[in-house]
Amino acid sequence: MDLDCCPQVMEDAEKAMETLVSPTEAAPSPPPLRCCWLRLRYWAATSVLCGCSCLGVVALVFAVKAEERHKAGRSEEAVHWGARARRLILASFLVWLTALALGPLLLWLLSYAIAQAE
Repeated sequence: MDLDCCPQVMEDAEKAMETLVSPTEAAPSPPPLRCCWLRLRYWAATSVLCGCSCLGVVALVFAVKAEERHKAGRSEEAVHWGARARRLILASFLVWLTALALGPLLLWLLSYAIAQAE
């Protein structure tokens, strides 16, 4: 669409741009991502029991920190610690699933190597 042919459209576009860029009125910042802090703590505890426990323990510590920051009203810090806890929870489950998948494969390769050596 060519804006040069319509001066009214140009004026409206300029007014809209001035409104967006106007330094007099700051736009409210969007609220941080919401998270269910109790559910995050449960997932972290589950990753201790059903995942790689060392990563799960660190995830549980970060989840508790996130919940405490949320209760204290420091939402930016809570989102930061919650994101770190989620990453560690996923890493815990992935490490455990990888070990479960590679264990039988390594045993098969070992038995194959022993059979070839004989």
